[in-house]
Parts: sequence; C-alpha cells; structure tokens
Amino acid sequence: MSFLNTSHFPFLSTLEDHWKEIRSEYDAMAAQSIPWHEAIHNGKWDVIGFRFQGHDILENQRHAPITTSICDQIPGIFSYGFSIMKPGCEIKPHVGYTDAVLRAHLGLYSNPHAALQVGEEVCTWTPGKIFVFDDTTLHSAWNRGDSTRVILLFDFFRPVEEEEFSNNGNKSATEELSQK
Repeated sequence: MSFLNTSHFPFLSTLEDHWKEIRSEYDAMAAQSIPWHEAIHNGKWDVIGFRFQGHDILENQRHAPITTSICDQIPGIFSYGFSIMKPGCEIKPHVGYTDAVLRAHLGLYSNPHAALQVGEEVCTWTPGKIFVFDDTTLHSAWNRGDSTRVILLFDFFRPVEEEEFSNNGNKSATEELSQK
C-alpha cells in the first residue's frame, strides 16, 4: 500500500479543519510563486516555500500566519509550502531525499485530470483532504486538466512509536538528517 491511513496521524485533522483559511492565504500570495529548482518537471511546477529542510523562510511565513501556525504544531514538521502544478505540468518519476520523513498533501485546488502516482497506486487531490505517503517510493505527478492544482505539501519525521512506520533499524530521523 503506497498511501498511508491518515487516522494514524490525528494531528493532521487541524489542517483539514482550516483548509479554507489556508487556501485564502495561498490566494493572497499566489503571485509570489517561483519555479521548483529540480529538473524533474517540464517547467510548469511552482512553489511558495515556508520551511525547507528545517530552515524557515520568514518572509513567506509572515504572509501566511495561519498556515505557519498550524504547520508549526505538526510534530516533527521538517518542510512545508504550497505546491502549484499549472495545466500541462508533468513531474517525472523520482524518489525523495530521505526515508526519515513522510510526505503529506492537503488539497486546496484541483481537477479530475490532476493526479499523483506512488508505486502502482494513483490518487487525485480533493480540496480539504489530506493523504500521506512515503516519498522514497517512486512517484510522479501530472496536471492534464485546464485549471491549476494547488496543495499544501509538507514533510514530517516518521513517528518512531508507530511500529508500522519504523525505519527497520536505520538511524533515527533526527540522526540521519543532522548528518546532512
């Protein structure tokens, strides 16, 4: 199973409860998006970052106080920001940077022709709903619709108390990332 059961992460419900406010903050700063820096897409993927691998982007956080406040309450939050796929966006199959974190997406805007494939499973985004996955599993995304897909994308450390999310004897998430 590529997508994880969100009931294992009760702290995520606050994001779903406040998704409309988060979307409003995106709307207010949409013009500030910048292209994602990795060459794994066709030039139609933009982002607005708030924290990247533990480093705050204070200027953006000031423009989104609700999003920042809620995300800062997520245990082990490591990175978060808005991810924007314009119509025609194709993100090539790739894997994430570490198995120390899980990735989650909160849908803000989408269409039936935008999707994420993780392993063999394909999922579409629903505004106000979250899904969680291990982004070290091969995954790709696309927006083949006529409207922009926007999500709040975030990474948080794997819960160590959850046996099913253990990293199989590898270094702890904190140890691994502090050595990078």
